[in-house]
Amino acid sequence: MAWTFGLLLLLWSTLARAAVPLDVLGGGPVGRHASLLLEQASVMSVEEALAAQREGRFVAADAAVPKFGIGAAPVWLHLALENRNAVVQARQLFFGAPWTDRLDVFILREGRVVLQVAAGDGERGLQAPVGSVGYRIEHDFSPGVTEILVRAASADPLVLPLRLLEPAEARQMLRAHDYGYGLLYGYLLALLVYNLMLFLGLRDRSQLDYVLYVGSFALLSIAYSGHGQIWLWPEQPVVQRYVILAMMVLFSCMGLRFASSFLGLASSLPGLYRLARALVFGGSSAMALCVVFELQAAAGVLAFVFTLAFAVAMAWIGVVSVRHDRIAAPYFLAGALIAMAGTATTTLAVWQGLPYSPWALHAAEIGIAVDGTVLTLALAYRMRRLRGERLRAEYLASTDPLTGLRNRRAFAVEAAQAWQTALTRGSPLSVIVLDLDHFKVLNDRFGHAAGDAALVAVARTLEQGCRAADLIARWGGEEFVVLLPDTELGQARASGLRLLEAIRTAEVVHEGRHLPLSASVGVAERAEHPDLEALIRDADRWMYEAKQAGRGCVCCDGGAKPAQA
Repeated sequence: MAWTFGLLLLLWSTLARAAVPLDVLGGGPVGRHASLLLEQASVMSVEEALAAQREGRFVAADAAVPKFGIGAAPVWLHLALENRNAVVQARQLFFGAPWTDRLDVFILREGRVVLQVAAGDGERGLQAPVGSVGYRIEHDFSPGVTEILVRAASADPLVLPLRLLEPAEARQMLRAHDYGYGLLYGYLLALLVYNLMLFLGLRDRSQLDYVLYVGSFALLSIAYSGHGQIWLWPEQPVVQRYVILAMMVLFSCMGLRFASSFLGLASSLPGLYRLARALVFGGSSAMALCVVFELQAAAGVLAFVFTLAFAVAMAWIGVVSVRHDRIAAPYFLAGALIAMAGTATTTLAVWQGLPYSPWALHAAEIGIAVDGTVLTLALAYRMRRLRGERLRAEYLASTDPLTGLRNRRAFAVEAAQAWQTALTRGSPLSVIVLDLDHFKVLNDRFGHAAGDAALVAVARTLEQGCRAADLIARWGGEEFVVLLPDTELGQARASGLRLLEAIRTAEVVHEGRHLPLSASVGVAERAEHPDLEALIRDADRWMYEAKQAGRGCVCCDGGAKPAQA
């Protein structure tokens, strides 16, 4: 009996010497002060785990936050703490990642369990997390040695962060956590609403795809931060089991969809478009099969591998698009590199490859927030570019490329409006049709470049000699038409005479040679004409009458009149 008591006393004194002073812990994870044991085939009780620890079967942790990958065996963590003060010290224990299936926490004094807590998202009735900081226990540490045993089990990446904070530190951390997520979710919501309004107004598919991309990340963040378990699907372990992994794949698919529409990959880079579609189809189909057949560990591997592949694919799409000079591709590449760096950092920190830390956990959120800003600028730039190109295309479609005047199509549209206005108001409306004389001879004698110069000179002369309200167009070849609103026949004939004189006296020099110009002009007033086409045909008929009358004159109902010398 005395021998047994002596052995227990020796073990207790050894434990006391190995215990970590409670006062030196605070702020960061304390995993390096703990020891670990991977559970074998059978489930261990707390007594068996404690006995294994006493036998030295636990090994020292090699990281501040121990990680064990996807589908790892359950892990026991042991930490001995010593309160060297004579008074009780209050602490808040934050442990585990919010996606852990089950966490059993035992607080022991002298080998006896004084507090037991079951937490996690794998079963109903377990304690829910406090956001991304994990699960929380408040405990008063009496003087002496207190032991903490934690059993963690999860088919998802098994991560064991553990922190002990004073109440004031805990309040500060939780306040920063709440403010940070409030800012993040508010910013993401603002991006969603802004781009949704743009989509409703412009009906640009890339705006909608961007809404889906940012929205899927917001849902992913809500899921893996533990807020979804608290707010959206409490007491739904089946949903929680797959929602994070499914949302990782959905976020990646929405990102590839956005890249395809934003950069126009289907028409400009069909190879990359087919790659993006194959990734979307393959990833979503594989995740659906994992959910249907309840392959949680396989779903975990798929989600993390697919997310890393997505990060690489987005960066590669950005690089290729920049090389092919796609609209706003540099913006996209910059945003993609930032977002994908954050996504890859969080993925590798949670899974394997990088140390786990709060900053690494939130790297994806920071990256997407910055990416959202860059891509919003990119969408605005792209919209301006496309609008500018559309306006330029409309301008080119309505403008004669040589003279810069309206072409026949643009004239018909604007003249129809002027005709309707004249009908409604009962106001006069006249048309001048003007054709250069002997234009073929000019081309044959001086060359086609000289002919082009003559047409440009006539266009400038018409612009200078007409009112702002008049509509001037190149009707075809060497023929021009001018629509004069609020103008009677006599006024129109006077205008035709002035234009004819201005053309005849214009100084047009090509390659040192003066180009003689003359024109035949026909004038007609709306009067009894049934429509605009009939009015123009009548003016065109009078123009041919001017040709027959010897050219260089104006013809209308009042007869032919030459330009004044």
